[in-house]
Amino acid sequence: MLESFEALPTQSLVSQVKDRILRAITNGDLLPGQRIVEGEVAQRLGVSRGPVREAARLLEQRGLLVSMPRRGFFVRQFEAKEIEDLYELREWIEVAAVRSAAVRASAAETRSLRQRHGEIAAAARKKAQPELIDAIIDFHRTICALARNARLMRLFDEIAIEVSQILSVLGVALDEMGMPVEVQASLVEALETKDAARAEREMRRYVVQAKIEVLEHYRRRLATVGAEPTAKNAKAATTAGRQRPSRKVQ
Repeated sequence: MLESFEALPTQSLVSQVKDRILRAITNGDLLPGQRIVEGEVAQRLGVSRGPVREAARLLEQRGLLVSMPRRGFFVRQFEAKEIEDLYELREWIEVAAVRSAAVRASAAETRSLRQRHGEIAAAARKKAQPELIDAIIDFHRTICALARNARLMRLFDEIAIEVSQILSVLGVALDEMGMPVEVQASLVEALETKDAARAEREMRRYVVQAKIEVLEHYRRRLATVGAEPTAKNAKAATTAGRQRPSRKVQ
């Protein structure tokens, strides 16, 4: 079935199984709406079904899988409108945050932000997608924190969870986009020089471009499944995922 699923050593089985399933999702070997066949995954990894089931529950808690009674776990599905709405809200929140941060951030805080930007660049060079997603979310959360607005922070934390879920489920290769590291470097410079107008402009450019990239990736994944993955046609999408030929996971 999936070459991500070779036999595992005995340490931290649940954690390792979780990482292998996540890798299969982000690499596109498990598509939105596709069922996690516990027995097959367990056989491939050389473990019992118990660790596979526990790993699936952990991924369900992260919002990457959904469970259906008597049917098991499925890769979460998103609709284009959900992504559009989320990124529109993200633009409003982060543009407001960076505008305030440009005025309120201290020199020490912008130095710390530059260090976080270095973590993004390091993760991008390694092509370590989970680390890169975490580093980017942390970078943008830090900017929101510099705005010193608790309500804005709560809004960002809510949307950040879904942004992370979408990037993981769709397997968006952030290091291939070419934009994040450069634009975020420009954001840091704007904050260091307290140029609110530039910071606002760069943040808007970044979020809008990110939305375009994510939607393009969504449509490519959708073409692989062959039908828009909504709650109404989850069964059809799942069947299509099960019937498609196995592909090598890189």
